[in-house]
Amino acid sequence: ENRTTFGLQYKPIIPAKYFNSSYTNGSSGYYYFRLTPKYSNSFGMVLRHKINNTFSIESGLNYIQRNYKLTISNSNQNINDFTHFGMRSYEIPIQFLTYVRASEFWHLNVAFGISHNVLASDIFSYGDKTDAYFQNTYRKNGGYRALLANIGMEYRTEEKGNYYFGASLHRPWSEIGRIYPKYKKDEEDFNYENFED
Repeated sequence: ENRTTFGLQYKPIIPAKYFNSSYTNGSSGYYYFRLTPKYSNSFGMVLRHKINNTFSIESGLNYIQRNYKLTISNSNQNINDFTHFGMRSYEIPIQFLTYVRASEFWHLNVAFGISHNVLASDIFSYGDKTDAYFQNTYRKNGGYRALLANIGMEYRTEEKGNYYFGASLHRPWSEIGRIYPKYKKDEEDFNYENFED
């Protein structure tokens, strides 16, 4: 019956092409690139304030690790390589939650809201096969905002607390950063003008 409760949460992040989650193909001259999001995760704390028996407000602080694979290929130069890198960010969400009681212990709920996200740093990584291929990802200054939506079920007990299982959508309203790949070996020097040493 406490009006304000504290909890911990963990979210596995599974990329979905349906929501255009960073699956990107690009080309420049004979160079071809493919950015693929990989399995990632998020964890943090949740504060929920109960307004009444139907509505609540949630906020908290989350740490998010998003992992990517960037592939480069050039058939003319026999180039085929990739690099893995991760984007670390901190999220402050605020959501409006409503729920209905389905049984003695189970409640169905949905939540909508927004979040402010701050990227921890720019990212630099080398290719897996050669150091001639590398990339630099520049974060968006000041962070970015995203739409949040959740749907799930909550199991509530007086003795052992509450347990939530559900699915979430995190949809940024704008780009969160820009990736600049570079390949430099012998006479091959790709994307030098867009790369800051």
